[in-house]
Amino acid sequence: MTETIINDFLNHLKNIDASKSTVQSYHSDLKKFKRWSPETPLESIGPLDVAEYKRHLQKRGQKPATINRALATLSTFFDWAVEKGLIENNPASNVKYVKEVKTAPKSLSRREQLALMRAVNQSGKVRDIAIITLLLHTGLRVSEMCRLTMDSIVIKKRSGSVTVIGKGNKQRVVPLNVTVRNALVEWLNVRGHKPGPLFLSQKGGGLSPRSVERLVKKYAYHARLDEVTPHILRHTFCKSLIDARVSIDRVADLAGHESLDTTARYTRPTQMDLQKAVEKLAWE
Repeated sequence: MTETIINDFLNHLKNIDASKSTVQSYHSDLKKFKRWSPETPLESIGPLDVAEYKRHLQKRGQKPATINRALATLSTFFDWAVEKGLIENNPASNVKYVKEVKTAPKSLSRREQLALMRAVNQSGKVRDIAIITLLLHTGLRVSEMCRLTMDSIVIKKRSGSVTVIGKGNKQRVVPLNVTVRNALVEWLNVRGHKPGPLFLSQKGGGLSPRSVERLVKKYAYHARLDEVTPHILRHTFCKSLIDARVSIDRVADLAGHESLDTTARYTRPTQMDLQKAVEKLAWE
């Protein structure tokens, strides 16, 4: 399995518009397999090799999710190799995955959310307050939030919404509850209403996902919370809705979950339903 073949596969992923993080994940997994079996030609790799690599990862104490991702990467890679005529069969197709104990993604409890908000409120920075509040009450991906412009938001006295461009350039409209609306109004009073990015950096340009990650980490540290990221705030939004007994199809719609599109398609709620759903999370 040569570096050239791996690069050809990665180029294939880019050509089918795989995300940068997806390409990086596949590259990382394939490099690890190549280091484990550096001298084995691609056509000589068989099911026993893949099974042995699985045992190798288990002996190293890798988590089931990590092992299963590695196996899934190999299976996808070998499928591509079969399609290209490089090998006859996929040697990873019948290797069993490791059983996982599935748990809900990490999210913040109500008390932790309040601690985080206290930390950001104590800073007095209305932009940062608006950012944390928006992430907690809309579940936007950090990349989605960084792409927001003044044209993305609508704020009225009793309602509001943000138009989001999500994965695959799919658009969705997420209602804004009164908590978010108030935080955004405070920010807009400082920012002004000139066209451009909704959230501005100190230099006047838009924020990068990395800068938002650092911002969240800073306030989590002040709140004495460990391992808090923008994505955990997204998990918190979804978990809070489920705890509030909002139906799963509404949660899928609000969060833009592709894996639940099929279910949501049959029971898609109205915009008013979504507005009422997020209002359940309001703190005012």
